Amino acid sequence: MVSQAEIDRLRLEADTIMTRYQQVETALQQARSESGDHWETGELLITLDTPHEETIEITLNLHADPASNAQSRYEKAKNLKAELEREQEIVGQLAPLPVSPVAYLICYHLDAVEGNYPRSMAGHLDARREQVDPLCEKMETAGLLDRVESGTVKQRRVKAKQADEVRQHHTYYRLSREGDHLLRFLDEPDGQRNVLRHLPDGHTLIQRLARGGPDYPRMTAEELNMEFEYVRHLYRALRQVGLVTEYEGSTIKATERKLKPKDETHRKHTYYVTTDCGNEALQHLAD
Repeated sequence: MVSQAEIDRLRLEADTIMTRYQQVETALQQARSESGDHWETGELLITLDTPHEETIEITLNLHADPASNAQSRYEKAKNLKAELEREQEIVGQLAPLPVSPVAYLICYHLDAVEGNYPRSMAGHLDARREQVDPLCEKMETAGLLDRVESGTVKQRRVKAKQADEVRQHHTYYRLSREGDHLLRFLDEPDGQRNVLRHLPDGHTLIQRLARGGPDYPRMTAEELNMEFEYVRHLYRALRQVGLVTEYEGSTIKATERKLKPKDETHRKHTYYVTTDCGNEALQHLAD
């Protein structure tokens, strides 16, 4: 993951090399005339004073002149800056979505049923209505949800209801065009990676599964000191996005589960494991 600090460091090193050009050139020429480990690595570590009179260490390319050493840093900083701006733009696409796994579940639920009201959604998602109500309002304000017009709601438009039509006594919501675009974005690798930035606890869960193997919500909640309901929704949201999936075997072998070593574990809970997409997203953020 690109950081502004890395970009600033590269620029400072480049500025310092150019400011101390003669000193750098002398150090390179002297190193080339002497034997030492620098011939094996092709690098030379020197100490220089920055333009701000601060002392820093810089690793130079032994075979390049001062200008080339500086230019390579300027170019790398430029490329990293472009990547950082791209990452910030991508993360920005998730910015309208509340930082809550239930918000993700609401989007996927409304995509499936085409329209529903908060109390019914709470039942479908096994969530509290007092949690779903404000999330729907925030998501409507953000442009991710639309209110269904008042009056009779046709069954063909709202699949959550079983009758051919129902008189609308509740506030119904459906996914807006922006909400639909957001779900499409979550199908892409960039979208899946940025879920782990948008939901930091999701990143923690993916790391835990990648290192320790299959796990279930209650144990995760206890060991990470999180609320069980929150962790359960977090796993479900990550599954919807495609970063985790349910473990299908009836018995978990010791080689698969490092979190609680046993010869084997007979599955009595819903266990989750990372998907290939989850592992790739985790690796990308670690690079």
